[in-house]
Amino acid sequence: MPDLAWINGEITPLAEARVSFLDHGYFYGYGVYEACKAFAGKIYALQEHMNRLDRSLRALRITPGRSREELEGGMEELARRSGYETAFVYMQITRGVGKRGPEQPAGAPVVAMFATELETMTPAAWNGGIAVITLPDERWAHPDIKSLNLLPNILAKEKALEQDAQEAVFYNAQNIVTEAASSNVFAVLADGRLVTPPLDGHILEGVSRLMILRRARESGIKIEETYFTRAELAQAAEIFITGTGAEIIPVTGLDGVRVGGGRAGEWTRRLYEDYLRAVRQSG
Repeated sequence: MPDLAWINGEITPLAEARVSFLDHGYFYGYGVYEACKAFAGKIYALQEHMNRLDRSLRALRITPGRSREELEGGMEELARRSGYETAFVYMQITRGVGKRGPEQPAGAPVVAMFATELETMTPAAWNGGIAVITLPDERWAHPDIKSLNLLPNILAKEKALEQDAQEAVFYNAQNIVTEAASSNVFAVLADGRLVTPPLDGHILEGVSRLMILRRARESGIKIEETYFTRAELAQAAEIFITGTGAEIIPVTGLDGVRVGGGRAGEWTRRLYEDYLRAVRQSG
């Protein structure tokens, strides 16, 4: 079974999927997206992903022309038909096809999805964690919208790879940590507090972040949604990132300096194990 795509309701092999050159998503990045994870054909936290998609669509004034139920059904069908035990399911909605210019396209928005296999880290690789670098946050003023405008994020990832790291953590002009290029950031600070930056319009409301905070409250684990500085991050006992693809990944190197003895810390392990239990219970 090849990887599959869903383009405006039609399912085709991903390698054969096509969208118009005149799509305003191509011209201007005028669109939004969601990336989900499916286990045995069932999408995890689907409603939370769809709630965020609705907010992003409203922010960019895009009306998809298809009901939420139809969009959910397309994603679920791709997840089932993919046949993968763990699948990556991606949906993108653009403003539509039209001539290049400020006028909005007269036609309907373009809805495209695909499903492919999602590889997971081995236990040994997970325990060893990843290295990250810190960079000034030079993105546009609305990172809370999950839009297609990801060039600064991609450039940050490239800079990380050039320094033998796998992710970049952003900080603003006040040296406050915001988020990473494709993930949210958590840390156990030197004073023992478990923290993550707040939802103040300067970070994306990650679905994995949301689920981790929800599970933590249910388990009586206190995670503060508060600001912390780049200097505090450098002194943290533990750092981990979260995201749909990443799940929870320990950070064991920051700007070339080892974090937490170079292995996953106690809180990272505990929250990761709890996250995996939640995923299994949802299936």
